[in-house]
Parts: sequence; structure tokens; C-alpha cells
Amino acid sequence: MEGQVQREGTTGAVAVRTATEQDLAAVAALHVHAFPGSVLGELGVEAVRRSYKWQLTGPHDLTALVTTQDGTVTGFLFGGVFRGSTIGFVKAERWFLISRVARHPGILLRGVGWKRIGLGVRLLLRRSQAPVAEKPDAVPRRSFGVLAIAVDPTSQGQGLGAILMTEATARATAQGFLAMHLTVHPTNVSAVAFYRSLGWVELNEPNGSWVGRMTLALDVDSAAEQDPA
Repeated sequence: MEGQVQREGTTGAVAVRTATEQDLAAVAALHVHAFPGSVLGELGVEAVRRSYKWQLTGPHDLTALVTTQDGTVTGFLFGGVFRGSTIGFVKAERWFLISRVARHPGILLRGVGWKRIGLGVRLLLRRSQAPVAEKPDAVPRRSFGVLAIAVDPTSQGQGLGAILMTEATARATAQGFLAMHLTVHPTNVSAVAFYRSLGWVELNEPNGSWVGRMTLALDVDSAAEQDPA
């Protein structure tokens, strides 16, 4: 499962493989292209690259995938169990991030910018230096979290998102996870519909509201039958 897998997109063969550090520049550029309004993206491609490098090399149980067509990265997915996915990045790159914010003061005028910066400050002021796993009440037990998934806008409509999710689901199942989880903006109708088409369901809050959390049950019994070892 860790090697390269060939799948068919709507316009031809698509290779799915484990991402490496050599892919991070392409992943960062794709992120900026796919999410032009993101705060991290506004800090520049290098800020995005460093963020994904932390996810790839930090103390996480990570599955990082890319799709390629003719050698070009056209999509990516980062998922697994993360330990300090935000705090670790902020601490490791604090001075770089401060310098980037200083170069892009306009980001402070945006409410979301203030929110993210405030979160970064709170993370830096925490006494504990050791990265910890996500809060149990926020993450279902033995669940594989999809941190990020993106497809190059010029390659949309080729089924690359489904290819990435199918491969991630297969790997999560093989690793013994019982479920997968992710968060999507509730107003992103197309994304919600995409996840529903793959069998994902909304995970309501205790008060019955839905804030974008979704989950997918995994068929671990089927995986065990295929690989009894």
C-alpha cells in the first residue's frame, strides 16, 4: 500500500503515491492556488511549505499522499493522527511567521487574521513544550483525521479528489482505524456533497447543531479477512 498506485481519472492514468519532502514545494503552490483566501496562503508559498513540512516530519502518525499526472503533482491529502499539528508549527517557525505577518500587515485587518494570530499567541504562551495528540472529545477513538485535501483547480472534474480519498481510506483501514473524520465549512455545499457521495455523514454536536464535522465508518473486518496476518 505504500508504493505507487495507478488509477484512472477521467482524462487518463493518475498515479497515487506517498508524498516526500521533494513534493512540498509543489504541494505548497497547489495549496495557494486552491485556497487563495487562506490566511496561511496570504503569508506566502514558503509559509505554506514549512507548514506541510512540519506535518510531514513532525511527531505525527501521518499518511501523506499526492496524485501525479505526467510527473506533475495535481492533488494531495494529508491525514492520520496529529500531535501538535498547529502548536508545533507555530513554535518551530515563530520568528519566520512574525516576519511574514510584518510584511503583510493587511492580514491584521481581517477578522479571521486576528483570530488565527490570537490562536498562535496563545499556543506560544502555553507552558507545555511537548506536542500532544488531539483532544479525545474532539476526535473519535481510533479515527483517522483528514487534515487537508486539495486538487489543482485546473485538474478538477477528473475524479482526483475521489482517488485521493479512496487511497486514504484503504490505508486507514489497513492500519486498523475504525473510522475517519474531517471538518468542512458547512456552507461549502459542493464539498459536503462530495463527501456524502463517498459515504461520509454529518457528526452533530451534543446540542444537535452541525458545525462541519463529518465521519466515515471503516470496514475493518473486511480488511482483516484480506490480510489475516
